[in-house]
Amino acid sequence: MMIRLARTLLVALLSLLLLGGCQNLSTREGVATGIGGLVGGALGHQVGGGSGRTIATVIGAGLGAWIGKEIGTRLTPADQQAMDATLDHAPDGQSERWRNPETGNAYTMTPRRTYQDGARQCRDFNLEVVVDGERRSTNGTACRRPDGQSWNTVEA
Repeated sequence: MMIRLARTLLVALLSLLLLGGCQNLSTREGVATGIGGLVGGALGHQVGGGSGRTIATVIGAGLGAWIGKEIGTRLTPADQQAMDATLDHAPDGQSERWRNPETGNAYTMTPRRTYQDGARQCRDFNLEVVVDGERRSTNGTACRRPDGQSWNTVEA
């Protein structure tokens, strides 16, 4: 019974994700949705046990993707510039904060680890945003773009 429910939920979630791919999402929304889904799925996988683990993973991935999309939707070019500046200058473990006057959202970004991935410089980070008084947090990885002037969030 539980396996059937888990399969049904998985099929439903995959269908929603595939249909959602038909929407015109910006790159930042898509990346934030993907990161949120991965983080949520990983956390959900840790919570459940047995057949409940599958359900917890699916639910966690869905919720994480939704939260990630919400964060990605609200990032403006000014926020992206602030993120790039933080990744350019803040030492590992040092947080940078900014408030976007256009959206009213408050951000705290903390680079966690800097490393080389082949020829690319990459940094793991934590991004916390307060949207409409609600605090949300995600972890991610960004690598320098080939132009060396900006960063691209990547799936770890």
